[in-house]
Amino acid sequence: MLIEERLAKITQIIETKNQATIDYLAQELKVSKDTIRRDLIKLENKEIIKRIHGGAMLATREALIFDYSHRSTSLQEVKEKLARAAETLIENDATVIFDSSTTVEAIIPLVKAKNIQPITNSLTHALLFSQQQNKRVKVVGGHLHDEQLFLYGSETIEKLSQYRADITLLGIFAISAKGVFIHTEEEGFVKRTMVKQGRKVVALADHTKMDTKGFFKICGLEEIDVLITDRQPDSHFCKALANNNVDLIISEER
Repeated sequence: MLIEERLAKITQIIETKNQATIDYLAQELKVSKDTIRRDLIKLENKEIIKRIHGGAMLATREALIFDYSHRSTSLQEVKEKLARAAETLIENDATVIFDSSTTVEAIIPLVKAKNIQPITNSLTHALLFSQQQNKRVKVVGGHLHDEQLFLYGSETIEKLSQYRADITLLGIFAISAKGVFIHTEEEGFVKRTMVKQGRKVVALADHTKMDTKGFFKICGLEEIDVLITDRQPDSHFCKALANNNVDLIISEER
């Protein structure tokens, strides 16, 4: 099979399935995984697909929606890299809003020795903080989302608006030059309030969240102070960040 035929076949598979693993593509096309990796790089350079951990997805598709159990175990090494970079921005004695994302959750063990005041709408985050003896976490009330395990609603928003935090830590569902997006209004309004109540907003997004779309807009890029990611974004997005005075941090391996 010629390389152009193989690239066309890979594109067709991903268009049909929305995403595909390297293992699956190698088996379907009867080539090595290294060959598939090189093919995916070519397709990503053409902005046809976007490489993700272990495979690829369409570059233009909507960001995927997962329940908490799936989110908490996916891309764990990448989340830990982002968390290490974020932890360095948190000063002792800071008041910090932790949103309900599992990427932000990865920061919690890293701030064990710091004297901070956490505020969150996540039950799982609250449980983790309860295991740190020097923390008295504030959990905002509201309606419980049974699958994602966060609190939301008018009560949540009202309580959050009473706080003024030094830092808001925001896990990203989807981000592009047009702003930050989420798939539901119920979580979107909560995150929007968290952004407004933070003096500094630190967003964390792995490479799979870049140039994806969501249903509900949380905020524009101008409301983000720092974006932490694991790969260099494309030049178009970097320009949008610079135009909106967003500091870009690429997390490093340790």
